[in-house]
Amino acid sequence: MMPNCTCQSTLEPASSRDVILLYLQYGVYDSPVPSTFVRCGPIGQAIPLPSYETVKNYQLEECLTIVLTSEIGKGATGDVLRGTLEVEASTCVSLDVAVKLALARRQRDALRNEYKIYHRLRSSGVTAGIITPLGLFDEVEDGACALVMPYVGIPLAEMPELVLPISHQCSAILYHSLIHIF
Repeated sequence: MMPNCTCQSTLEPASSRDVILLYLQYGVYDSPVPSTFVRCGPIGQAIPLPSYETVKNYQLEECLTIVLTSEIGKGATGDVLRGTLEVEASTCVSLDVAVKLALARRQRDALRNEYKIYHRLRSSGVTAGIITPLGLFDEVEDGACALVMPYVGIPLAEMPELVLPISHQCSAILYHSLIHIF
């Protein structure tokens, strides 16, 4: 049985681990061997991926395990999947997560830009209504990209009656971020 933990006590060790072992276990997918993802640079820039030998030598307590159990939706930046993140060798081992998985090059670029926007908003002090991603990760073998975030509920697309107010500061940061991206 998993311990009853606060989200914050799971987020701390999860935010500092650099390797994700990702399993698909929903629908027709049941991966017996995980895909391995490595954390990107601080603001989402791709970094040279370590060799397979280096990744193979990571200890389980240095990794996060994510088991994706359902698809939440599809979008311009890829598929959004729901799963459970486990922090190995930790007293608090479980957290519901949403993972945006980008396979195509255009989707990967869009996902990197989305991560940069999250980073720019948070570094400018905008935190209300903004989820803090656990990180952006690149797959070691195929080049896929994954943005991992705590799962906070149903997607906004399923709640059209919900209108989120955007502050002038948030709006200005998004505008300037989009100008630099495109």
